Amino acid sequence: MLFKLKNAGKFGWKGIKGLAYNSKEDFPNASAAYIEVAGTHGKIKITGMDGIYLILEGKGEFVIGEEKSQVEKRDVVIVPKNTPYNYHGKMKLFLVHCPAFDPNSEIKLE
Repeated sequence: MLFKLKNAGKFGWKGIKGLAYNSKEDFPNASAAYIEVAGTHGKIKITGMDGIYLILEGKGEFVIGEEKSQVEKRDVVIVPKNTPYNYHGKMKLFLVHCPAFDPNSEIKLE
């Protein structure tokens, strides 16, 4: 399957803007997104899927559970489902959720 950025859906909130390449309706096994970070994501937990982040550009910090990690270009961060996490910095990210992202499984923690 091919998903093009020109067809992606926009999303965002303060400090975060992104483009979702596909939804679970398009392909239930995985979803992909491009994210620009200029602030803080906000602490959440996702119950139904794992998240895999590739840092495309910039630097920042991921907090996964109680562990803080400094990240930079070409690092990969895996966030297991049911794990509280947050990230912040000035970065461009590529995200894959497996299975595909379901907004009903996102729990805001702050």
